[in-house]
Order: sequence, then C-alpha cells, then structure tokens
Amino acid sequence: MVRQAHHERAPFVWLRAGSSADRVEALRQSFGRLRTGLRANGVGVSLRQRGDEVRETVTKYLRLARVTSWPSFSLSFMIPFAVGAYGGTDWAAALIGFAALFLFAAFAFALNFYSDRASDVYHDGKEKEFNLSRQPMTTGEVTERECQVFCVVTLVAAIALGFLAGTLFGVLVVAACVIGGILYSHPWIRFKAKPVGDIACLVALDAVLFAGGYLLARDTILSWQVLLFLSIFATAGTIPPIAYDYTYDARAGLKTSAVVFGQRNLVRAMWVLCLCALPVAWLAGSQPSTLAARVALGIACAAMTGYTYVTWKSFRTPGQPVPLLTGHPSREILFSAVISLSALCYALVRILLFG
Repeated sequence: MVRQAHHERAPFVWLRAGSSADRVEALRQSFGRLRTGLRANGVGVSLRQRGDEVRETVTKYLRLARVTSWPSFSLSFMIPFAVGAYGGTDWAAALIGFAALFLFAAFAFALNFYSDRASDVYHDGKEKEFNLSRQPMTTGEVTERECQVFCVVTLVAAIALGFLAGTLFGVLVVAACVIGGILYSHPWIRFKAKPVGDIACLVALDAVLFAGGYLLARDTILSWQVLLFLSIFATAGTIPPIAYDYTYDARAGLKTSAVVFGQRNLVRAMWVLCLCALPVAWLAGSQPSTLAARVALGIACAAMTGYTYVTWKSFRTPGQPVPLLTGHPSREILFSAVISLSALCYALVRILLFG
C-alpha cells in the first residue's frame, strides 16, 4: 500500500504501466503542471525578456556596423576575386579573408558613425540605404563607450583574420583599417572633412580592396596598370556621394571637396576621369591577362561613362534623384547583393572547372 501511494504521488506518472494513450495524456498533464509552475515563478517571462534583450542588442550592433552597406562594399573585392579565381585558388583562405574584410567594414562604419554623430542629424533620411539621421549614435541606442569597445574588437579581429588568411593580405587589411578607418573617420584626423582628403582616402581604400580581392584569388598583387585604372574608376564612383552630401556637410560646417569646389565642378571632373580611363584601360588590357580581365575592363569603362552621364544630368536638374544614392533603397541593396553573389558563383565555377 505504501509503495502504491508513493507511485500515485510520483510527478511523472506516465512511467507507470498502462496504455499508450494513458501515458501520452499523463505526460501532457505533467508538462502542463511544470509550465504552470514556471509561469508562477516568472521564469517564462524572464526568458522571453532575455530573448528580447538579446535581439535588441544584436540589432543595434548590426545597425552600428551598417550591414545594409555591406552588399555594395563587397563589390570592391568580390569582383576582383571572381576575375582572378582559378583552379589553384585557396577557398579556405578566401573565406577567412572575406570575414576579415567584413569585420573591417564593421569597424570603419562604426568609427564613421562615431565621428559623424553631430553632423548626421542634418540628413533628411534620403541616403541610399540608411537614414543617417537615425543612426545608433544619434538615437542613443549605442553609447560612446559601447561604440569605442565595438571598434576596438572589430579592428583587432579583422587584423587577426587578415594575417590568418596570409601575411601579405594581413598587411592589406592593416592598410585598409588605417586608410578607410583611422585617417578617414577618426575625430583627431578626419580626412573625410577635408578637401581632396575625402576623395583621396576613399580611392586609396578602394585600391587596397581591389588588390586584396585579387590577392585572395591568385596570391599575387594586381599590376600597377590595372591598379591605376581601378583608382580612376573608384574616383569617378566616389565623387557622386560626396557631391550629394554637399547640403548637409555645409550645414554642419565641414570643408569637404563638394563644399570647397562645388557640386557641379566635381561632377564635371568625372568627364575628365572618363577620358583618362580609356588609355589606361588600353594599357592595362595590353598586358598579359585573362579574357575575363579584359572583359571586366571594358565593362568598367562603359559603366563609368554611363554613370557619369546620368550623374551629370541629375545634378543639372535641382531635385532630380541621383542614381544609386536616392530612390529605392531595398532595390539598390538587392542589386548589389545579386552582383556580389553572382561574382562569387562565377569564381566557384572557374575553380571547379579549372581545378
């Protein structure tokens, strides 16, 4: 009788002999009582609150890293990687290198937010993929201390992974962090707020990223002819965003290239760059190179000329949307992501076919 009473009081009564249906029902009742007890003690609410807190923390740091800009940022190294990919490409090193570059992007964007927290409030929210007036530093989601820690962690992680991918690649990652992060955005230096300095930093950064992407594919650096062409191409691509920010930078008291030289003068300079790019592209294409590299040079020349025309036309008409800067942010993010993933798939096909 004592043993029988003990079994009747056992919480997991489903262990007793009986039909399957009885066991299932007993199991359901046991877990029901357990769930009721946890709710009574506030455990369920606590876990739900903890989950919400973790989600909010992750979201704010992803916003601080400006992940919405990563698809367009990845084009600078993903396309050169695809052009240079062949059977001997080390995929493991390439993946580590990609991770290092994305961590660099997180560091650079966060430092830029930190430096621009006072001037970003003047933006009207029409930036191509991110409302800068609502960036985490201006809204108070991220404190200055949190941003500083985030920058240090991502900087160290990016450099560590860079050297893990390769010694020369690690040097390029350090160069990217110095040029695109510290020189461009650090409050003590802040070349982005100086005429010519803003363009020079971004062009030098793009050249480093181009070289880094190709290095991951071929374990060698691009020729100086190709780097010169890519620098001209990057300069033409850098001018429109700087010119577009003229109103906000002038209101914030920044002496950017657009503020000093004027929007239209910068856009006119793009035509000069297009003319300079043609002989340099011919020089780069005449060097020993793959068919994919020559095709890429031709596409780049056509794209630069077309983008210069539509940008020039846009700035001639006040209030006209600037391509890739205003319009449909979600489409622009998707467009960049599709190109980047297509380049990655193309690289994979070349590695499998010629491996």
